[in-house]
Amino acid sequence: MKDKYYSKRQSIIIRRIVVAGIAYTIRPSFVTPYLTARVDEIEPYLFLRKFNVPFWALERLSGKSMTFWYRLEGHLGSFSLVGTTIAQP
Repeated sequence: MKDKYYSKRQSIIIRRIVVAGIAYTIRPSFVTPYLTARVDEIEPYLFLRKFNVPFWALERLSGKSMTFWYRLEGHLGSFSLVGTTIAQP
């Protein structure tokens, strides 16, 4: 374990580990990448996106901006240490 810090945005402790000289951030699975939101808060709105509900409609329903939803959807594919397949060098 390298260190840990407190996220003011989500009020949780984030841990960092070192593997082969590279530091990785380990975040809980109940927060989204970049700690933008908690999964249980945004899940209903992302379910609507599955049916191509436009971002402006999500803005109206949730009170968060269209840009928030656009960026959140784009970051869902961000890589993480857990679940990443590493090919043989």
